Amino acid sequence: MWFGRLARGALLPRARLVAQPLIEARPLLRSAQSGGATLRRLLSTSTSTASGESGGTGGAGGALKSWAQFGLSLGAFVAADQLLKQGLKEAGVKFPASLVGMFGILGGLLGLAAAGRLAAAETVIGAAAPAMAWVQRYLPVFYTPPLIVLPLAIQNMSSSDLMQISGILLVGMPFSCIFAASLVLGIRRLTAVAMLPISPGIAPTPFGMVHMVGCALVAAAGALGLTVAEPDTPAAAAAGGLFLAAATVGGLIFGSVPPALVAPYLPHPVVACVVFAQAGCAVAGLLSGRGYWEELKGFLTKSKDGALPGPGDVLMGFLGVVVLTFGFQIFSQRALLRRHAAEVLGCAILASLASMVFTCVAGRALGLPADLSLAIAPRSVTVALAMPIAEQLGTPEHLIAITASAVLVTGLVGAMGVQRLLTIFGFVDPLSRGLATASSCHGFGVAALAATEPQAMPMAALGYGLTGISASVWVAVPPVRDALRALAGAG
Repeated sequence: MWFGRLARGALLPRARLVAQPLIEARPLLRSAQSGGATLRRLLSTSTSTASGESGGTGGAGGALKSWAQFGLSLGAFVAADQLLKQGLKEAGVKFPASLVGMFGILGGLLGLAAAGRLAAAETVIGAAAPAMAWVQRYLPVFYTPPLIVLPLAIQNMSSSDLMQISGILLVGMPFSCIFAASLVLGIRRLTAVAMLPISPGIAPTPFGMVHMVGCALVAAAGALGLTVAEPDTPAAAAAGGLFLAAATVGGLIFGSVPPALVAPYLPHPVVACVVFAQAGCAVAGLLSGRGYWEELKGFLTKSKDGALPGPGDVLMGFLGVVVLTFGFQIFSQRALLRRHAAEVLGCAILASLASMVFTCVAGRALGLPADLSLAIAPRSVTVALAMPIAEQLGTPEHLIAITASAVLVTGLVGAMGVQRLLTIFGFVDPLSRGLATASSCHGFGVAALAATEPQAMPMAALGYGLTGISASVWVAVPPVRDALRALAGAG
């Protein structure tokens, strides 16, 4: 039973529950095994320590140390992201700050490895691992705020525009998928690189009862605060933020371990995130007396007109951190990237451009306004990079929510059908399936692939980051950016 599956998590030893951040780091650390024997030794040591198998890390002292490592690790990522954003803004550079940081991390790790200082690189990876594992586990919840507030974004859109966008997304995902898979096979024929067995990736540790109970307690505290606080006061805003954040994260937990009756109809946990958050807005509106629409507006404010940041702003604030972690992920797969560099880089570079070209051309052919065509152009790129790409293409700020929603819908379509689509067209090897999935439906498709095809997971994870990076670099080139705008019909 669903409750029983969660309850089993509560039976874990107390020390292991308290040391959860490092326990969650194991899947991420193990995925770096392709980096070499020395990394395997590091991962083995980290895993045993996190599990409480090392005598020196047990008890309250070990738990405090685990949480301190997690806090320092995540704090370093957040601080680096904010400093990069501020620095590039002051310098007048429009290139995404998180990508600059990602390249810096990757370059630094590669430089240490090339200089024969792999141990130093491993030390950096070990220090970053708790935060990366946390980001990997909660990744969907950072993407959902634009989809949650989508009703606000489409209020002034015509039904014909909505239908045209839906058609482009439904046709565009299969186009991008088959194009990318065909591209991989074509490049392999030219390079004659033989496929070798790929070590399967490891999924994140499942959520347990401790997560559900903690989320419920936060939601209850927020609901109580909304009931007793004066409306439209900072206290009421804080209570509402706690309640809505707990509802959104609770949706992720529920969607990750859904009841058996619901599971067949839940293609991805993000659907549960959105449903729970929408229901949370309705409940918060009743408790505060402000109503559903006002609570929805407060969920993601972007601090406009002096408004306080909402829970959606806080969650999306981690998107820059998500991109920074790509540097570590790519480094951990460097051996695989080196062997299949032509297929991986060729697919990421060409498929990302083809996807944007197809979307702009299709939008113009259907008579979609240029701003909307440009807003959905980066539909096959992770949200963390799709929104900066749309901004570089000249998408108005009020349509950025459409960009994020298009990305999420594309991912949901892919999560439901990408594996069957690849099988129908005869793509069977893990390299083409992993790269095609990452290039067409980003993280959602990758998550669906990981559940049943773990041997394709490393390639999908590699392509997931590189596709977004390639698209970002493409639109940073003025002639390419101008060409895409012209294809969409922009002046």
